[in-house]
Amino acid sequence: MKAAITAIHYCIPNTRLTNEELEQRFDPKALKSIVKMSGIKERRVVRPGQTALDLGFVAAERMLKSRGVQAATLDLIVFVSQTADYQIPASACVLHERLKASENCAAFDINLGCSAFPYALSVVNGMIVSGQARRALLVNADALTQVIHPLDRGLVPLHGDGAVATLVEAVPEEHAGLGKFLLGTDGTGYKHLMIPASGARCPRSEATKVEIRDESGSVRTDEHLAMNGPAIFHFSIYKVPDVIKAALAKFGLTLANIDLVLLHQANTMMLEQIYRVLGVPEEKRFFFMEQVGNMSGASTPMVLAEAVRQGRVRPGSRTLLCSFGVGLSWGVAVIEWPESGIAPVEAPVEFEQP
Repeated sequence: MKAAITAIHYCIPNTRLTNEELEQRFDPKALKSIVKMSGIKERRVVRPGQTALDLGFVAAERMLKSRGVQAATLDLIVFVSQTADYQIPASACVLHERLKASENCAAFDINLGCSAFPYALSVVNGMIVSGQARRALLVNADALTQVIHPLDRGLVPLHGDGAVATLVEAVPEEHAGLGKFLLGTDGTGYKHLMIPASGARCPRSEATKVEIRDESGSVRTDEHLAMNGPAIFHFSIYKVPDVIKAALAKFGLTLANIDLVLLHQANTMMLEQIYRVLGVPEEKRFFFMEQVGNMSGASTPMVLAEAVRQGRVRPGSRTLLCSFGVGLSWGVAVIEWPESGIAPVEAPVEFEQP
């Protein structure tokens, strides 16, 4: 058997954070340069009491309903996030309870950020190909705005919250589907994007709550997400093109064999440069961050879902995904779509509950 994506759906909060609102919080001149670089005009953010798991549950419930699939028929639930509801237990177990899945359904979390979608797809693909599951629910969800200091000028304008539910099922071996992955890590850069006081290594204390203001005026504490922007930008524009070239060589493909190239939706300037270095033509590029922001691990599956919704993923075509960032880590996946296509994606759900 092979594994194939048969349905995908996403959920975003109904609360918008616009650039006009951010101009009241940050220096308008400095904000203008960030907006020009990012291409982000507004972002969706959770309100107090809302979590990534809430968004993931809504996305999963709507996707299963639209596909006509009962949660009781799932063999596997994988929840992927770096903003889980609890340190213990796994959010996948909470999602299992909410969906009323079967006791025969395995459920576990993957703790990974920006590069999460190719990694998680690879894990789910392996479990299906090995016969441990036939129908899997993969949920990528993050609510990074909960861990970003509201006065961090470098991060607030970039990030939003969201969740994507993907149904992956066993299909006959001759069927198109998954199977082509290249994953990698450069752990020497782990400090470039992290929350210093967020686990056992550096327990939270009064000292970790002290606000730090850098030379640009951005504010954070050790309990908030911190990013070395220049290091992350350098890693992305220099490493990612080489990674994609290596993946194509490994798979015996060229860009001529790829119909759509989807990248982690970090910021427009970065993505344009990666596309340009690779020589990806305009018709094979696609963006989806202008109205939602960078949603970490949910960004790549969300841009895929939106591409499907807009008809950019055609039956019988090939889509290359590349996600990269926190870790530092990266992942490339090539999806071969069946001639029958993929289930249509409805309009996104807007999460409204308190």
